[in-house]
Amino acid sequence: MKKQFLNLGKALTKVEQKQIFGGMSDGCRIAVRNSDGSFAYWSAAVFSVEDAQGDYASGQVYSDGSYASGYCCASC
Repeated sequence: MKKQFLNLGKALTKVEQKQIFGGMSDGCRIAVRNSDGSFAYWSAAVFSVEDAQGDYASGQVYSDGSYASGYCCASC
């Protein structure tokens, strides 16, 4: 089942790419997609690298059916 959600990931559009904020010292952001695969939002920069990587790698699904589709940390 985990693999199913990871396969739903898509490349970010140009508009979505412009919403990425690099150089943040507060933490990592998680890219969230709706259950249908459409882009939903970037989270606040409150996640540790380990948490962001873990949510992405595990295909974390949230209570509303959305899921983690990527992440961006201070190094991006």
